[in-house]
Amino acid sequence: MGGDRDERESGQLRAELDDVLAARDQMQGLVQAIVSIGAHLDLDITVHRIVDAAKQLSGAPYAALGMCSLDGTFESFVCSGIDDDTARLLGDLHLGAGMRWDDMATHPPFDESRIPPFKALLGIPIVVRGKGFGALYLADDRTGRVFTDAQENTVRALATAAAAAIDNARLFERERESAKWTKASREITTALLSGDPQTGPLQLIVNLALELADAEQAILLVPHESESPGADPDTLVVSATAGRYASEVIGREVPMGSSTTGGVARRGVPLITDSFQYPIEGFTDVGERSAIVMPLIADGSVLGVIAVARRPHQPAFGDDYLDLVSDFARHAALALALAAGRENALNHELAGADTVDDAVVAAAEELRRLWRARRVLAVTFPNRPGIAESVPKVVCAGEEVQWLELPADIRRILAALRDGDLLSPNAAQPGTAGIAVQHPAGLLVVWIELADDRSFTLEDQTLLTVLAGRLSAGLQRVHRVDQQRETALALQHAILGPAKLPHGFTVRYQAASAPLEVGGDWFDVIDLDDGRIAMIVGDCVGHGLTAATVMGQVRSACRALLLDNPSPSAALRGMDRFAARLPGAQCTTAVIAVLDPSTGELVYASAGHPPPIVVPADGCPSLLDEAHTIALGLRADWPRRESRVMMPAGATVVLYTDGLVERRRVLLDEGIGDVAALVEDGRGAALEGLADTVMSELVPDGGYQDDVVLLLYRHPGPLELTFHPDADQLAPTRAALRRWLARTRMTQATAMEVLVAAGEAVANAIEHGHRHGLQGTVSVLATAMVDHVQLTITDTGAWKSPEVPRDIHRGRGIGLMRALMQDVTIAHDATGTTVHLYARMT
Repeated sequence: MGGDRDERESGQLRAELDDVLAARDQMQGLVQAIVSIGAHLDLDITVHRIVDAAKQLSGAPYAALGMCSLDGTFESFVCSGIDDDTARLLGDLHLGAGMRWDDMATHPPFDESRIPPFKALLGIPIVVRGKGFGALYLADDRTGRVFTDAQENTVRALATAAAAAIDNARLFERERESAKWTKASREITTALLSGDPQTGPLQLIVNLALELADAEQAILLVPHESESPGADPDTLVVSATAGRYASEVIGREVPMGSSTTGGVARRGVPLITDSFQYPIEGFTDVGERSAIVMPLIADGSVLGVIAVARRPHQPAFGDDYLDLVSDFARHAALALALAAGRENALNHELAGADTVDDAVVAAAEELRRLWRARRVLAVTFPNRPGIAESVPKVVCAGEEVQWLELPADIRRILAALRDGDLLSPNAAQPGTAGIAVQHPAGLLVVWIELADDRSFTLEDQTLLTVLAGRLSAGLQRVHRVDQQRETALALQHAILGPAKLPHGFTVRYQAASAPLEVGGDWFDVIDLDDGRIAMIVGDCVGHGLTAATVMGQVRSACRALLLDNPSPSAALRGMDRFAARLPGAQCTTAVIAVLDPSTGELVYASAGHPPPIVVPADGCPSLLDEAHTIALGLRADWPRRESRVMMPAGATVVLYTDGLVERRRVLLDEGIGDVAALVEDGRGAALEGLADTVMSELVPDGGYQDDVVLLLYRHPGPLELTFHPDADQLAPTRAALRRWLARTRMTQATAMEVLVAAGEAVANAIEHGHRHGLQGTVSVLATAMVDHVQLTITDTGAWKSPEVPRDIHRGRGIGLMRALMQDVTIAHDATGTTVHLYARMT
């Protein structure tokens, strides 16, 4: 009996010892497993090690670790020994705080067709930072095998350690992802600083977003400007794409008010979603998948939206991803601001500058506006060989200041920037920043003083560097254009038309091809051998120097043809042959009018040109359109006809190019009618003022979009006489004035009064102004207006003072002039005497 008891006790001790050894081995295995799963910071490797350790500690042949999505459902599994579909069946079980089943047949949660091929099952949840990360499942299909309390406790301990390892791996992954996004942000900045137009900031943004998010598609949408001025944009347009269906998606439009992307743009708040309102064909209609939509915000304004969509079976974006991409989105917004706003604003100011000095002033004002700065200084340090020191030129936007008025420490900083590296910002002092750029005359230092003492951020410095680079390039461009403009204008003035027109004519020219200010329109006024005057206005196709070169050749040909044969139709036939052989001259239009100033007869012909307008002194305007034919150089031997019209006294004829009257969505006849109405309203005004009025009243918003020539003549033209102060000149002067007055609308009686008054003025100029000899000259200028004539008699002598006592038989000329004329003014100065006489037509 005692031996049996000893044997039982011995067996019990051995069993207890085996349990202790097994527990020790289990603990050692657990410690080793914990060390193993915590030794690597890659999340995928960590998860696989957790599955392997669980199998080893439990002795189970099958294991799966399910990972949850944001809504708590399992989105992926890491499996060992079983397939993904079987693991998802286990994931359908209600796990709660954990489960341990010895026989799944006694717990039938599945229909018969979906029962997993297992007997024993152990399920333990994994909780990371209080949130369900997933669950660990262990299964055994061997008969009689069950999971013990010790194994369950070990797996629970493993799950606790796994939570810590997963947390560490996720933190590491987040830092690694953050580093990738930060690097991408630097790539955007580098691309901006390079200034390479091939870089394409918008395309770079979507390419990086697609790559970093491991996504299927990425698009960037920007607001589409509303057609109503000042209205908020109502549409987003896809401006850059990457990934699947990129070519199909580009250019798609999305309404701002009824779309997911539009809602993000209006609210300025990022969003994670798996479905979109107003699907974009080729993007959001591919299928439900996780997408992140980020607004691009700069200076409080939403400049665009990035939308990135993953594949249908990829993990969904987590809330922490919004923080991860925020820095990238800020840099992307900066890129978009530069590409679509601030840089363009500066470029616009530079493009509108005529000189380098104008460009510096405009740039300083624009930089002050962008940063809402108290003051921006643009200091030019000239590069003048042989001069050691010269006072820098200061342009100031804001509070005015000169170089010597600046504090000494500021002058030292500016000088240091001049001597330092170009395009390297200095923002050491809070509230200020400076940068040096190349200037055509030396170096330019830009100094910004903010309204407060805040520091210049990285974004501020990036923006300043990029804009400074654009400023430097813009200044060089303006300098080159300024030099080219001088050459171009000299060429234009040489070939455009006569520098000085006869009295009675006036012209205005406006080129549309900024900045060179040259084009293909021209005019000419030619004194012909038979005493007549030819007026020509023409228009060669195109703008700029090329059109101006063609125009110069066509104009010279027209002048030569008219001097050889003063016939408008014959000149057009000759120009037809010339234009057909000169590249670029085809489709040139021209109108030629030959005027007989003595009779008012006007002979005209037109080749595809808008018709001249005649505005009489007391009637309705009319168009000279009876001799209109096709443009030059189009058809060989095309018949060119001409027509004749008599210009009534006081009438104004208007020749012009189509740039004056053509407008989008406005009929050509309406534009011509506007010109006629303006000339009719101003027919009582002097020609110079009338020309200015027409040009200013018809200029469209944004300036003339085509070259413009406006040529005016009023009949009769002024009479101009200059002669020596000899009494023998009285009779010829009176005869010439009588003939000229006959061409006006003045009555015979009034004309006689003018002749008497003018005769007295000329006699006084000869007798009083040049009483000591015939040196000097006397000139007479008579100008006809609609309701009056004006005569100006000028001499280069010195009138003697009135005699005292007055000779009763002399000195009555001035009184007679005042009695006959409506107004008389006499002005004496060191150069001579000028008499103005005014008389009404009736």
